[in-house]
Amino acid sequence: MTDVAAMLNAYPGERPQMDEDTLVICIQEALNCAQACIACADACSAEPSAAHLARCAGAALNCADIATAVVRVLSRSTSYNRDVTVTALRALDEACRACYGQCREHALEIESCRIGGDACRRCAQACQRLLSRMDAVGS
Repeated sequence: MTDVAAMLNAYPGERPQMDEDTLVICIQEALNCAQACIACADACSAEPSAAHLARCAGAALNCADIATAVVRVLSRSTSYNRDVTVTALRALDEACRACYGQCREHALEIESCRIGGDACRRCAQACQRLLSRMDAVGS
C-alpha cells in the first residue's frame, strides 16, 4: 500500500484538474515499473550469459530512470505544466514499450524479464489512460 492518494489529497493549494484515481494509479504503476526495471537490469547482469542481455538491461535502466522522473513530475502540483506532463508521460510510455519489447525476447527463459516486461506493459497502459483523461478534461 502506498501513500500516493493521501499525499495528493494533503496538498494545501489548488491542484490541476485531473482524474485523481487515474493519476494515483499512474504514479503507483510508474513506481512499480521503476522498481521492477531496476531489479530486472540487476538480474540480467547476474545471468551467466549476461552479454546477450545488455540491451535488455539498458532498456530497463532507461525505463526506471524515466519512470522515477515522471513520478516526480506527477507528484508536484505547484509547478504543474500540462505540456511538460504530457511530454513526460509520452516519454515514459515509449520507454516502457521499448523495455517491454526487450524483456519479451527473454521472458520465456528469464523470470525477471517476464516480471519486468509485465510491469512495463501495465505502466504504459496507465500512462495512456492518464493522457486520455487529460485530453478529455483539457487540463
